[in-house]
Amino acid sequence: MQRVILQLLRCPRCRRGGLAPERDTPEVVFGPLLCSECHASYPVTEGVADLVLEAAAPALAQRGMEQRLIARSYERYVRPALQRALAAPPLDRDSEYLLYRSLLGQPEAPVLDLGTGTGVFARRLVREPDMPPVVGMDVSRAMLEEAVDQGHEAGVRVDYLRAEAPYLPFQDGSLGAVLLAHSLHFISDLGKLLLEVHRVLRPGGRFVASTWMPPGRASSFVQRRAGLHPREEEDLKHALSAAGLTGFARLRLPPLLVVKAVR
Repeated sequence: MQRVILQLLRCPRCRRGGLAPERDTPEVVFGPLLCSECHASYPVTEGVADLVLEAAAPALAQRGMEQRLIARSYERYVRPALQRALAAPPLDRDSEYLLYRSLLGQPEAPVLDLGTGTGVFARRLVREPDMPPVVGMDVSRAMLEEAVDQGHEAGVRVDYLRAEAPYLPFQDGSLGAVLLAHSLHFISDLGKLLLEVHRVLRPGGRFVASTWMPPGRASSFVQRRAGLHPREEEDLKHALSAAGLTGFARLRLPPLLVVKAVR
């Protein structure tokens, strides 16, 4: 993990202190990060900082993401299969990325790819000319391990950290944009997450997210049992406004709903 990202982090335990390695180095690959206030220690392995305190019991859908086989086949097989099942016609990956990229604008500070999974969009973002540093965050170890492997194979450098939303372990006003692609339906406490997004974004920073629109009553019941939380457009608009995020815009690509708001 590079120094430029380390300087942005905030302790998830006391939520006050910054995090720093034991030795002053430009990059941390292995070793602990220490909180300057409460002195909590967090491990770093292969450049990935683990900032999860006590992870909540994962829902059914999230448990699937913890499987190494699922993570390894996610980009090539699992994600395309989900898109084919949910969308007619499916939005291809390049089109989806270009949509998110256009909505993010020109960030003036580091970009958080929240729910990064295997880093499919983080790797694209970091290749963009004049793009600030990109950091990917996910709670799944298996997905992050795959993200690191895919980055090595592609020759692309992205910093990753393991942490669990809704809390975002970053300093106030430290980020230029937050992307939450195809993952908003995994968030149970939307209000808390959006307050955190508002806190960590700089003024003018953008929040871009996508989710599934709610299905019929029977399918909605099944999704809730699996730990998914599809939401209506009006619910998202109200929640964003309540968190202090303005300039709401949306694009409906059934069953995908893409939203944008500004700090």
